[in-house]
Amino acid sequence: MKNRYDVIIIGAGPAGLQCAEQLMNSNLSALLIEKNEIIGPKICAGGLTNLTAAFGIPEDKTRSFPRQKIFIANRQYEIDLVNPLKIIDRFDLGQYQLSKLKNSKNITILKGTLVKSIKKNEIITNKGVFYFKYLVGADGSSSKVRKYIGLESKICIGIYYEIPGVTDEFIWYINPKLLKFGYIWVFPHKSFTNIGIYFNPEYLNSKKAREILKKYLTDNGYKFSERNFKGAPINYFYQGCVFDDIFLIGDAAGLASKTTGEGISYALTSGKEIGKKIINPDYKMVELDRILTFKKRQERMSRNFGMFPYMQEHFFKIFIRLMRKGWYQSYFGN
Repeated sequence: MKNRYDVIIIGAGPAGLQCAEQLMNSNLSALLIEKNEIIGPKICAGGLTNLTAAFGIPEDKTRSFPRQKIFIANRQYEIDLVNPLKIIDRFDLGQYQLSKLKNSKNITILKGTLVKSIKKNEIITNKGVFYFKYLVGADGSSSKVRKYIGLESKICIGIYYEIPGVTDEFIWYINPKLLKFGYIWVFPHKSFTNIGIYFNPEYLNSKKAREILKKYLTDNGYKFSERNFKGAPINYFYQGCVFDDIFLIGDAAGLASKTTGEGISYALTSGKEIGKKIINPDYKMVELDRILTFKKRQERMSRNFGMFPYMQEHFFKIFIRLMRKGWYQSYFGN
């Protein structure tokens, strides 16, 4: 195979695949590199907000939930959603995106390829050296491209168990005294239930978070196995996407919500926008600006809550009342 491309994309997650789709059938040659042999699987809860609606993900690949239950400490609330939250398995999402690239003549996909180092206009991999005009880092929260640029990362962490059996309730559990700024989630997939905890390591260490999660599972009668335990960091520290001829998208760019951990919508949008930007350098990334607005709103709310730690439970109750309003749901991106 050739080793010179107009664009090299590192990482075939939602951001990288979406960027490749945007470049498809353009006059630019693109190489999409993925470290794994199978495209799709990733440690991820799989939540989709309404910000993903424009990407046409087929309904038969998701589960849809127009109502969610929220527990603040031990008190239950319910919210009907104007736009249902959806759940998708990351394998299904990856394979769906990959299918769109099937007949592309200008996109080359190289799996099982590890990036060893990056130099100016070239990357060194376990399958040789490749040269580029433009480089796109879609390589997640531990991005080599981000490190090459010299950007700091700040992370939250998501850990979870995949529980046998399918439930029909979409649940959030919030307890500011116990979880600080984090939460426990129950996301029902088609063939299993994903139950996990999202937390900021500045306030809660991983060992304690795992103990809290296991207690929640035990107290609520869920059977779980350590073989089905998974976890991953989430980079939320956004410092830009465009750095001359190098671009960052998705988690590599810090495009995840510090407040909720949501990342798929940011990945898809940034991948599409950077693809357009590479094709047309004058393109104004209005959709990227739009999702950044939602990210900032969510994180500003979280900061405001943090200013009065002893009032957090009261603030959450007010927040729940407001979230029953459709306009308030839309204000935060769903």
